Amino acid sequence: MNHSNRHTHLLVDAGATKSTFVLIGGDEPFRCQCAGINANYTPEADILRILSEAVSQLPKEATVCEIDYYGAGCATLQNALRMEGYLLLYFPTADIHVWSDLMAACHALADGHEAIVCILGTGAASCHYNGYEMVSRAPSLGWILGDEGSGTHLGKCLITAYLSEALPNFIHTEFEERYHLNRDLVLHKLYQEPKPNLFLSQFAPFLNEYHNELAIRQLIVTAFRLFFAKQKSYYPQCDNLPWHFTGSVAAHFEEMLREAAESSGCKIGNITGDPMEKLASLTIM
Repeated sequence: MNHSNRHTHLLVDAGATKSTFVLIGGDEPFRCQCAGINANYTPEADILRILSEAVSQLPKEATVCEIDYYGAGCATLQNALRMEGYLLLYFPTADIHVWSDLMAACHALADGHEAIVCILGTGAASCHYNGYEMVSRAPSLGWILGDEGSGTHLGKCLITAYLSEALPNFIHTEFEERYHLNRDLVLHKLYQEPKPNLFLSQFAPFLNEYHNELAIRQLIVTAFRLFFAKQKSYYPQCDNLPWHFTGSVAAHFEEMLREAAESSGCKIGNITGDPMEKLASLTIM
């Protein structure tokens, strides 16, 4: 895979759970993954460690000339400039552009057309995109005050149902045995250990496994209806626009997302688990 003496373009899609790096300019794109970065709360030392790990995996002969970094928490100018500064430490001669993670979805899914563009992964976010830029976006309140419909929110709903003994008996037992949980351990992880949002979001595969069970399906659809109810209030003039989605939760629970959208009066457009493949193809073109 030869990247020497070529203009190389590095794309980064950094979410709370994982960061994907794709280097374009060689015979084939080079791709690697590292831990997630959220500029709002990932400590500086962790950000630098993750970037260093990614750099160590890039082809040694590659000289990165341009970087498009799409990152969770980078919607504010302060965070965008901070991330640009971190990237300059490793790529001092590169032309660097830092975007919010929502812009990755906009660029990948909207195809230059007006739409409501959303992320449903570990967290949740949405914006009104006019085909060129974000016109407005819903406030990002994080997993404690918001993020309805996200993996973290779904995990919170599942844990609440488990602790309240509101799950069917066989699901309650299976959940308890699979994750070796009890009430005291759950409360300890939520209130005394770091990154409780990631603890909650880890249960999405369990929900996916049992999504055909009525209680679980209702839990998921209700969470998505909450997402639409909250997000729609920020875009009162956008009733006829399609809603595009990216993120693992949107992709894995597409059927239930479409059900919730229909009952909420929203029209689903494109859905993809990972926008990076589309972004990479657009960059190559």
